[in-house]
Amino acid sequence: MKTPAGGDGESGASGYSKAMRSAAPLLNAGIQLAASVVLMLFLGRWLDGRFGCAPWLMITGIFFGLGAGMFQFIRTVGAVDRQEAEDRKKHED
Repeated sequence: MKTPAGGDGESGASGYSKAMRSAAPLLNAGIQLAASVVLMLFLGRWLDGRFGCAPWLMITGIFFGLGAGMFQFIRTVGAVDRQEAEDRKKHED
């Protein structure tokens, strides 16, 4: 049942838990983005020490981690957007 304000009648803890469940994939994607950059930074730094070519492998690692993290972030945002569009379509019918 829709409320006059346009909500679906949920309030309190159930509305909060629903909001957190829908935001969880986006929060997770942000954490994955940061983790991939940090992981590749340390891997590049370690490889620089091993091969003596500082700071080039660290910089390469940072950009590779950023690219991989952004790719995964964009995929996650697209999946969440598609899921929300399907949910909206289901509620309209």
